[in-house]
Amino acid sequence: MHSRIKTLVVAAATAMLVQASAAQEASVTLITMPPGGSWYSFGSTFGEIISKSVGDMKISAEVLPRGGGMSNPVAVSDGLADFGFVQANAAVWARDGIGEDYADRKSPNIRAVIGGLQIAHLTITARKEYVERTGQTTLEAMLKGPDYPRIVLKPQGSQVPLMADYVFAALGTSLEEMRERGAITQVSSSQMAQMVRDGTADVYIEGAPVGQATMSEVTLTTDMVFIPFPQVVLDRMTELGAPAGDMPAGSYRGQDGPYRNPTSATILIANADVPEEVVYQATKALVERQQDVADAFPALKYWDPQAGAQSDQAVIELHPGAARYYRERGWIQ
Repeated sequence: MHSRIKTLVVAAATAMLVQASAAQEASVTLITMPPGGSWYSFGSTFGEIISKSVGDMKISAEVLPRGGGMSNPVAVSDGLADFGFVQANAAVWARDGIGEDYADRKSPNIRAVIGGLQIAHLTITARKEYVERTGQTTLEAMLKGPDYPRIVLKPQGSQVPLMADYVFAALGTSLEEMRERGAITQVSSSQMAQMVRDGTADVYIEGAPVGQATMSEVTLTTDMVFIPFPQVVLDRMTELGAPAGDMPAGSYRGQDGPYRNPTSATILIANADVPEEVVYQATKALVERQQDVADAFPALKYWDPQAGAQSDQAVIELHPGAARYYRERGWIQ
């Protein structure tokens, strides 16, 4: 019997992205980000592995070199791509229509395929000089005290301001209110380290994997204190798809012990309508070549496929094809 997978159109266009025939052939697309980004690099290898996968389907995977952290969940849900890389928290926000980027536009047709590919850590660090001068050692004290810190973070378009706003909201304030107090400066990554080093910023908020260049520069050139997240913030961020996790001790200079923080994993998602057999075969191929992926990308060397199958790292509902493979491995019920 002939079967036809849902035809998906990219931008205005023309090509059918998923189509299966009686010969069990399928073409799929994987949306990443523009060239130069890590997801674009990951995509080439993931696409090759999927295309060479062995099973009941003959799959051809095409990488779409566009998109980004906030747009990819929408693109996949809307059927503009079959698979895509996203940040776990953005997947939750898009699915549930949370925040101004997704308000009144839920994206319910996304499912997790692989979780926990690369973990980004939300960090709040303060200049040691500021902490010693003010005596403010907690985030609550900094936000409510008379001596507001000068906080530097990335511009709009990054997830960091959104994450910071949710953190502030959990403590009874907001990014906008902090702006009105004159406490917020948003600049490019290249300017942040200089501002902290010059003492024109007291607190630096970042969201990035361990070893990120700006975070490394800040902690290497300025004495910094890692500010703990209150439990109320950790609980709220977990609800928003950024579960609490520990950044290992010694990840940065000045971080002597594990740092408990909201985390967000890079995950691979699929449109809910992609056939189960296609996703099953793709999941199996990627997981069973995990070492090849790690060898190609040191940033993914900590990817643990079994951990990534769990709800705290996959974050959203698993695609039936991925869930079937994980059940076969005994990783989920």
